[in-house]
Amino acid sequence: MGELSRVCLSVHTPRYCTYEAAFAGKLAHPDFRAVRDGLIEQGRELATAQLDVIVINSCHLVTTFPTVVDGTPRHRGVLTAQEVPELIHGVEYDFPGDYDLAAAMIDRGAAAGLQCVLANDIHYPLDYGTVMPIVCYLDRTQRVPVVPISVCLVADLEESFAWGQHIARSVAAAGRRAAFVASGSVSHKLVRGPETWPAPVEQELDRRFAQMLADGEYAKLWAWLPEYVEAAEPEMGGRHLAMMLGAILETGRSFAATVYAYGPSSGSGNYVISLAAR
Repeated sequence: MGELSRVCLSVHTPRYCTYEAAFAGKLAHPDFRAVRDGLIEQGRELATAQLDVIVINSCHLVTTFPTVVDGTPRHRGVLTAQEVPELIHGVEYDFPGDYDLAAAMIDRGAAAGLQCVLANDIHYPLDYGTVMPIVCYLDRTQRVPVVPISVCLVADLEESFAWGQHIARSVAAAGRRAAFVASGSVSHKLVRGPETWPAPVEQELDRRFAQMLADGEYAKLWAWLPEYVEAAEPEMGGRHLAMMLGAILETGRSFAATVYAYGPSSGSGNYVISLAAR
């Protein structure tokens, strides 16, 4: 049997767009450095996990009606981000996929009555919320197979949570040693000015979220999530957080947490947190 051995809450904000740019001193403000350093450490830790696959849910891989799971056997391309071409441009990626696991996830979702689509197309575009964390920090060797899964706009928190459950079940049944990555911000009330922090009330809400996650209060955190979403307005309505909690709770296990960093980006709050199955 396989296992979900790692769960990561990670960051894709464009200011951290490339590892090389970060080390070349191109981060415009010192408040960005903690997150940059946290991403580096998160990648180093993940490299020790002997993973068979990474399943990543990015807040910028957006679909409207179905949830899309990308089972393309090889993800290959050059990314220039539509949103920020001045920051993310010409980023090459070339990493394997896992068609069988993606298809198994779709089978489970469809059997549960969820609207979903399996992608198997070398032209299916990947977003910077998928490419940037994987290529720049989490697997710089680009050797671990990756299965991207979309954020669906019409899916509510319950449906997103259910997809997390299907991910964990599919990983276990397929015999994969896997990591799940939620790629997105916590509070996300955006303003102009990249160095701007969230307001104190949002920072406190983010800290409460992270503390409950680190303390292993997964069921309580899931129960609180709608209230948190209403108050803090996390990225994509917190769907990535719901999927993460669904995956965690489905394992029935506890996880040891490492909170690497928390930092700003244009008014949003961004945590770098890794959970390792005990």
